[in-house]
Amino acid sequence: MKKMFALLLAALMLVSCVAFAENILEADPEEVMTFNRKAPITDWEGEWVLAAAYIGEDFADENDIEVKGLIAVPEKAITMTVKAILDGSATGSDAGVMVDQAAYIHTHVYDIEAVLQFDASITDDEAKLKLPWDGWDWTKDEEWTGWTEGGSYTSKGVGKLSKVSADDKSLYFCQVSGVDNEAISDENMKYMGMNEAGQLIVCYSDDNMVKKDGDVAFAYIFVKAE
Repeated sequence: MKKMFALLLAALMLVSCVAFAENILEADPEEVMTFNRKAPITDWEGEWVLAAAYIGEDFADENDIEVKGLIAVPEKAITMTVKAILDGSATGSDAGVMVDQAAYIHTHVYDIEAVLQFDASITDDEAKLKLPWDGWDWTKDEEWTGWTEGGSYTSKGVGKLSKVSADDKSLYFCQVSGVDNEAISDENMKYMGMNEAGQLIVCYSDDNMVKKDGDVAFAYIFVKAE
């Protein structure tokens, strides 16, 4: 009975992920690539499943890529586990705390660590992503409920990766998307953030996505595993 229940649960999860992917492919690519710069970093935690890939129109045109916009990907091509970890660069009572002495504000800050598992048909390489707390742009937000009364600091929702641990720094984008292009394979995934729909984006861009929205060259779009 337990085995049957587990199989049924797995089947429902797969159907749910497929439905999410279909919805994303029908969405406006510009909306999917718009980041939510007030999403709490802790909302990123959990299990994620790749739902779609994306290639920006300008990047496609510059590199003679015929496929552009949102792209269908194989089911469960990539799964990702994300953890938010209090930054350990400080010691003692200040561990995980960013201090603005002028404003008398202390706030807890997080590193993001992610582990990506690929379908065996793509690679047996495991990828690890590291996004340290200082990879984000921080802003004082009086309306954000932080660790102190009267205001705190929150990240602006998109962070720059400090580490992409995989043999292919583009995270096997060409194999997963089916778009074989040297301009893609020569670049490293660079940024990570959450969009307005609560989907996690891992992407490459020539623009500084930490500071403001720009043109995403290529990206993965992940949905939360149900």
